[in-house]
Amino acid sequence: MNSKSTRHGLVLAAMLAGTACSPPTETISAGELAQQSAIAAGAEEYAAEAMASVAQAKASLDAELAAQQGRFVLRRSYRRAEELATTYRTASEQAASAAGAGREQARSDATALIAESRILLGEVRGMLAAAPVGKGSRADLAAMNADLDQAATLITEAETLLGVEEFMEAKSRATSAREAIDGVKSAVEQARGMRAS
Repeated sequence: MNSKSTRHGLVLAAMLAGTACSPPTETISAGELAQQSAIAAGAEEYAAEAMASVAQAKASLDAELAAQQGRFVLRRSYRRAEELATTYRTASEQAASAAGAGREQARSDATALIAESRILLGEVRGMLAAAPVGKGSRADLAAMNADLDQAATLITEAETLLGVEEFMEAKSRATSAREAIDGVKSAVEQARGMRAS
């Protein structure tokens, strides 16, 4: 074999070695599937922090792939990209798992808040009914009753949302109801204290 043929053979071998080092498409695909599963499980709503980690891992991977694409073909190395793709896949799998846990926690929180708010609503309605009606207090009582009516509506809405598995929104409505009821309770107790003193 002459030196020209040897030189061509070496160049061809180097080119083949370069093309053998290609992007980790299988790992990337696995990461994308895991990310889609996380989104389907509600991770954007129930595991926002975990999804932020997924986005960060994907951005790092994309930047590394772009950097390698910008290099001369024989100088490309996808070793770092493989590591980043694995990190991306792992982060996506963890987000899917966190979504399940976050969803269950939101359901539990919403259920407890609704039950507590219903009980407290009854108690505060009783306190308000027993409050003495004096001069100038009718408007205050009417306003507080209106606040309790609004809280009752929020509780009903929260129960409906809980039934259709909108747990975060159910929790939000129940929290608003609880805050409104607590506000009325505090006002009634304050008025009682002023009368007693």
